[in-house]
Amino acid sequence: MKRSYLSSNSYSSKRLKTKNDLIKTLPSITSNSLTFFVDESKNSFIHYFHMPPIILKHQLYSLKSNNRTLIDCELQDMFNNNKIRLFHSDLGIMLMFTTDYQLLIERQLNENNLSSLSIEKNRLKQRFIEDLLPKCIRLSIDKNLLENDFKFNSNDIHLLIQLGLLLPKQIDEYWFSIPNLASFITCLEKSRRFILQMLSRRTYREIPMNEFRLRDMKKKCLLGFNYHIHDLIGTNLAHIIDTPTGSIVKIGPEKI
Repeated sequence: MKRSYLSSNSYSSKRLKTKNDLIKTLPSITSNSLTFFVDESKNSFIHYFHMPPIILKHQLYSLKSNNRTLIDCELQDMFNNNKIRLFHSDLGIMLMFTTDYQLLIERQLNENNLSSLSIEKNRLKQRFIEDLLPKCIRLSIDKNLLENDFKFNSNDIHLLIQLGLLLPKQIDEYWFSIPNLASFITCLEKSRRFILQMLSRRTYREIPMNEFRLRDMKKKCLLGFNYHIHDLIGTNLAHIIDTPTGSIVKIGPEKI
């Protein structure tokens, strides 16, 4: 039986406490934004997808639109220090805490029968988690670097692709990736369509934020309203208008 990430000891309250301590040491703007999205979505990520939270870079921008350069600098500093991992995706740049990503790697190795491929699990785990990740601060890696600098052979690379840890980018080059993303991506795309359809049905294609929050959207926005609305705002599919009577969500990018 496939082990549930929810029931795994690897994502215990102790781990959450350690991550919260890490967040507190980060610079204020990025720290506040990450705390907001992690607290908003962590329980839903565990319940529905059996994985820790994934934050999209554009969501951080949506909270602090006037501080994008600072956010970029803070995120890069965290990436350089191996506190987070950044991942390319068609939905935007994703980020995950490195400690959480390491847990996912360990789970992938444990849940797959490596003996049939004559690969020693501990060796692969050590080379990927302990050797490669701290030294390879980038979104992708080429085959030559994998083989010569980190001593992965062709079977290792093939297995990493099968496990969802590497994704072919072009010939002999690979994206680092998060395994088992299909359900999360489907959830995000459906929620985008759902909210945009709600907005498009209105005469002025806008809805007051308070009205949005009063609606029962749990079945359509599994990761929480704030998570999904800031996904839309960060991708310029919607924007916020501040009025004397409260904020309004309007479809489309903000007009400057």
